[in-house]
Amino acid sequence: VSSDRTTWALAAWEIYKVTGDEEWLLTAFGIIRNSLADDEKTLRSPLTAMNRGESSFLDWREQTYPKWMSNMDIYVSENLGTNVVHYQANQILAEMAEILGQPSGAYLQRAAEIKEGVNKFLWMADKGYYGQYLYGKSHLLLSPRFEALGEALAILFEVAGEQQAWSILTKSPVINYGTSCIYPQIPGIPPYHNNGIWPFVQAFWNLAAAKTGHEKALVHGLAAIYRPAALFLSNYENFVADNGDYVGTEINSHRMLWSMAGNLAMVYRVFAGMQFETDGIRFQPVIPKVYTGNKTLSNFRYR
Repeated sequence: VSSDRTTWALAAWEIYKVTGDEEWLLTAFGIIRNSLADDEKTLRSPLTAMNRGESSFLDWREQTYPKWMSNMDIYVSENLGTNVVHYQANQILAEMAEILGQPSGAYLQRAAEIKEGVNKFLWMADKGYYGQYLYGKSHLLLSPRFEALGEALAILFEVAGEQQAWSILTKSPVINYGTSCIYPQIPGIPPYHNNGIWPFVQAFWNLAAAKTGHEKALVHGLAAIYRPAALFLSNYENFVADNGDYVGTEINSHRMLWSMAGNLAMVYRVFAGMQFETDGIRFQPVIPKVYTGNKTLSNFRYR
C-alpha cells in the first residue's frame, strides 16, 4: 500500500532538468509510464478519481493512523500528500512525452482528475487547509488532521490555487519550534512522526512559503531549520515538536541526508532562488527582510 513510491518521478525529472541527459529521460519515461499504468489498475478510486494508499513518508503506521486500521484500511484510504505526488508524476510524464514526441493527453487528463478530486474531497473550507485523508469502509470520511508535507506539496505543485496557498500558510497549525508533521498529535504515541518536526518537511514548507511570498511563514520556517542545526551542531533527522530537542524521539540520526539537503536548499532554492527548467536555469531570489545583506554563490556547476 506504499503508493507514494511515485516520488521517484519527482527526482528523476529534476535530474533530467539539471543534466539534460536524453538517455536518462528515455529510461525514466519508461519507468514512470509503467508505474502509473499499474497504479491506474490497482489504486484509482471510481468514486473520487484519486489514488489509494498510505501517507507519503509517514510510514510507521501507529504514528499517524489509528490502531484499529488494518493494512486493508490503509490501502483504501486516499491521502493528500500521496495524491499530490501522483498528480505531479502525471504532469511530469506528460512533459516527458512531449519532449520525446509521444502522446501526452492521457497523462494530463489523469493529473486533472486527481487535482479535482483533491480539491473536491480533501479541502476544508472551514479550516482553510486540506484534510489528511479519506478513510472508512463503504462511506468514506475525511480525517481533519493537518499533514504538513502534503499541504506544502499541494502549494508547490499548484494543486492549491493562489488563495488556497495563502490560506494554508496563514491558517495551518504551526508551533513554536516549526511545522509538525501532523496536528493535532496522537495521545500516547512517542515522538517520531507524531509530535515530531522533520527538517526536510520543514524545508518543503519553507519552499511553499517562498513560492507564495508569505514572509511571516518563511521567517518562522527558516528559524525552525537554523535553530537546531546551530544548537546541536548537526542536521538531525527529527525533533520533539513540543520542546524542539532531538532527545526523546523514537529513532534519530545526525548528519541525516534529507535534513542536510533541506538545509542546503534554503540557500540554493530560496535565497538564490534557483529553479531548473528543461531549457535553462532561472533565478528568483526570495530574501526576507531580516536576512538582508549581500549574498554570493560561486563555483556552482550547471550542465
